[in-house]
Amino acid sequence: MASTLNQHALMIDLGNSRLSWALYSGGSISTPKSVPHAADLPLTAAAEWGRMRHVPVYIANVAGNESQQKLSHWFETQWNISPSFLQAKRHAYGVTNAYKRVESLGVDRWLGMIGARTMSQLPVCIVDCGSAVTIDVMDAGGIHQGGLIIPGYQMMLTSLQQETAIPAFPGLGITPGILGRSTPECIHNGCANTIAAIIDRVMQSGSRLQRLIMTGGDAATVSGLLEHPFKLVPDLVFRGISRYITEDPDADEAEG
Repeated sequence: MASTLNQHALMIDLGNSRLSWALYSGGSISTPKSVPHAADLPLTAAAEWGRMRHVPVYIANVAGNESQQKLSHWFETQWNISPSFLQAKRHAYGVTNAYKRVESLGVDRWLGMIGARTMSQLPVCIVDCGSAVTIDVMDAGGIHQGGLIIPGYQMMLTSLQQETAIPAFPGLGITPGILGRSTPECIHNGCANTIAAIIDRVMQSGSRLQRLIMTGGDAATVSGLLEHPFKLVPDLVFRGISRYITEDPDADEAEG
């Protein structure tokens, strides 16, 4: 049994377009907060983090090396600590990675599977609706069966605006029914229903999936179009990070 490591920590999820964070304290995860990130990276969130200065920092970064260096430098100079950047492993916390190159699995997907494993040991489909939509399937033994990556809802909308002669359209969102009755409605409904249809197809793929967990900024938009029951879990990645805060992953790996 792995030993308890920390009782308090700042958890950061650095995605392609947004920086999200939550505080782990005594077994609880605070409601996640999120801001768009750009060149100034941590500055938009620094005021929120001020009261957490003396806690360890755990970071899931999929935004690239430059962003990682900026965050690392900020915490080293402002807090005088080196944050822990998490990475996918072959096996930890009851989850086994399907990738041949273990570390090439996005750490957000890895942590999402660990988070899902804390909730249930049933065969599960985990969907993260962010800048990209990632879909991962895990069996009852916690073994990753593989996944899919497709453009996210907002990315699809942006691509249509940038790569076609379609005039700019307002962000009116999804309208009832599949079919739209204006170009903006057709675009919004088409993009969201494309994502929902792929998720439903995975759920029907013969994997005997018994749970569907949705997370990410556009999860609420897409999930309303699904044919399968689902559970929205906004803090899924942070549930995964919290395992690293409280238990040593290498101890779990050795046991596995």
